[in-house]
Amino acid sequence: MKNKIALVSALAAGTLVMTACSGDGEDGGAAGEEIHWRLGHSYGPESLENRSAERLADNLEKASDGKITVEIFPSSQLGSWEEMQEQMEVGSVDIVIESIGSVERYTDLAGIEGVPFLYEDADHYFETWDSDLGDEIMQAIKEDSGFLLTGAIYRGPRILNSTMPINNLADAEGLKIRVPNQETYIQTWQALGTAPTPLSFNEVFSGLEQGAIEAQENPVNVARFNSFYEVAPYIANTNHLYGSNHFQLWGETYDGWDEETRAMYDEAVDEVSTWSREVALEELDDNVAFLEENGVTFADVDRTEWVEATLDIVDSADPKVQEWVAQIREG
Repeated sequence: MKNKIALVSALAAGTLVMTACSGDGEDGGAAGEEIHWRLGHSYGPESLENRSAERLADNLEKASDGKITVEIFPSSQLGSWEEMQEQMEVGSVDIVIESIGSVERYTDLAGIEGVPFLYEDADHYFETWDSDLGDEIMQAIKEDSGFLLTGAIYRGPRILNSTMPINNLADAEGLKIRVPNQETYIQTWQALGTAPTPLSFNEVFSGLEQGAIEAQENPVNVARFNSFYEVAPYIANTNHLYGSNHFQLWGETYDGWDEETRAMYDEAVDEVSTWSREVALEELDDNVAFLEENGVTFADVDRTEWVEATLDIVDSADPKVQEWVAQIREG
């Protein structure tokens, strides 16, 4: 895998050099050039992810007096997030919105996102990722994977969204649940007694509708804005993970931008991150109300039995991840 990353890094760097020399300005070479970026994600047009992308595009266009434009492709128009990441490595996609865990296939360090029941609540999560430890984790992931994860679009806690009611852990026995193809997620749901099924995000709706899967786990806003509630009208408030999506870049590409472009990008992303966290917190109750009005039944669960079933997950994690987990739990 590291050999693959090295090869792709060389290809991406070569693409950047050729673009800068050509003078077409598409990828952000010399100062003053027009820059056009392609941004892709898997979420719906009304999702907070897409609204954040639109806000980023507006911020950058204003800051650059129109020299930087961002073309946005929601709803997996450019492929699955896995495919978009691969396109980003070679320069055909510039920005992808996804989570830390999505790069676990490139580095075991990204498994930190999938450690279940790591945070007591949202405040604990924010304290962790707003700290120096959060910066340390992001830098380590960049160095080991090649991906630079910038900003944060807060997603809220992940819940269990199913085609049948799940009121306790016993109800979940054998449940065919879609999970991303990430080892930590798979291990977690195996420990919980379900039958985790890795599946691309853009196949989840049809999988639920056709019975290939019986559940998916994501924040409440995903159940709403990707219309999963239409085919899976039950939600168990497991709150097993807290997390954010990020504006992902190929690290060497970002490092190759001129200083002015990096500064405008960083400032634009910081503003979107602050705005999106406020909006996510404000809209949480609205999302729940919308789902209830559209026939979704919510159930609280006794998290104790779920936590106990997954205590050993961290034991198989990378030693650095285990160190971070200890720091987070102590904090």
